[in-house]
Amino acid sequence: MTTVLVVDDEPLMRSMMTQVLQQEGFSVFAAECGTQALSLFRSHPDEIGLLISDVVMPEMDGPSLAAKLKAECPDLPVLLMSGYCDGEQLNNNFEFLAKPFSMSDLLARVRNLAQRRAAA
Repeated sequence: MTTVLVVDDEPLMRSMMTQVLQQEGFSVFAAECGTQALSLFRSHPDEIGLLISDVVMPEMDGPSLAAKLKAECPDLPVLLMSGYCDGEQLNNNFEFLAKPFSMSDLLARVRNLAQRRAAA
């Protein structure tokens, strides 16, 4: 099963996503900001198989984090989420999920990305 790196500066959102993903059998690393996520990724480069990140965060935004991680691991699937933009600003470089979303929508997207990476 895929290990997911969840990055969100909102503790409740981060906790809910972590819990739901773990209940579905995913291993999860959680970070509250991009710099913490970058450190976690670099500590576990062979374990993390999917990034889920909020777009708007202090220190480093989600697209910047995703670009850094993709530079280190080009085949890393990325799912960005936001309640402040509609994904158009991301130039279709990454998958996008608009907040608010249901946990079933999140799981469907995560399963799809994990399956696509496994098939590649």
